[in-house]
Amino acid sequence: ELCTRLSDEDTAIRFLQEKGILHQQRLCTRGHAMKLTVERNGKAPRWRRCRKAECKTEVSLRTGTWFEGLKLDFRTAVLFIYSWSNDYCSTKFCSKELGLSTNCAVSWKRLLREVAAESLLSNPLVIGGPNCTVEVDETLYAKSKFHRGRRYPKQWVFGGVCRETAENPSLCLSRTVVAGR
Repeated sequence: ELCTRLSDEDTAIRFLQEKGILHQQRLCTRGHAMKLTVERNGKAPRWRRCRKAECKTEVSLRTGTWFEGLKLDFRTAVLFIYSWSNDYCSTKFCSKELGLSTNCAVSWKRLLREVAAESLLSNPLVIGGPNCTVEVDETLYAKSKFHRGRRYPKQWVFGGVCRETAENPSLCLSRTVVAGR
């Protein structure tokens, strides 16, 4: 459905503007309203000031947004983000369906993991509260079969469940964070 909705780059740009990811309006450094231009000669879309002689400022559409510094076209980026969020982001899938190179797919997966981690850190999960019962448990994961082979770092996993709301967050911590264990 999303592929048909985002049939070309222009519709992808409008979609991102509707979602508040790209600017819908822009002012130049002199405070003039800028106009969005999308040229068909392969150049990237950009904000352009009206053609007055005193101000012909041009600004990339990506400037000041999450897409600043990224080179992937907007349509492919939206489709990749959608695929990643639905667990369809194997390198083979990205190459075949989205036309991405292996390096590009790996870089974008890393970028989205960083965005997800940053979002979780800035918006922590809180469970429980007044008149709520929360059950908490801890588990130590350490892969070791018969004390042979490669040693893996220990990973503490803390989980909880709120009896009243059935919220079920979990948290992974490295060995250094859990002192004395």
